[in-house]
Amino acid sequence: MNPSVPDSTPSNLCPRCGARFTCGMRAGEAACWCAAYPAAFAVPAPESVPETGACYCPRCLAELIEARRAAGGR
Repeated sequence: MNPSVPDSTPSNLCPRCGARFTCGMRAGEAACWCAAYPAAFAVPAPESVPETGACYCPRCLAELIEARRAAGGR
């Protein structure tokens, strides 16, 4: 793999729904798609993250943020 060319191969597995998706940071992009969302959840420590990642897919992240908002959270 050429480190200067982003890899768009799905690298993560959503812990909520099991969907495969691409983490922009793992793909070598300057910023991940999730950076466009408000900060709502703590990022897990690198040593606790399995090879498939521990982040939510775009759909689940949006749903979880909306649920938190509806419940009166940030």
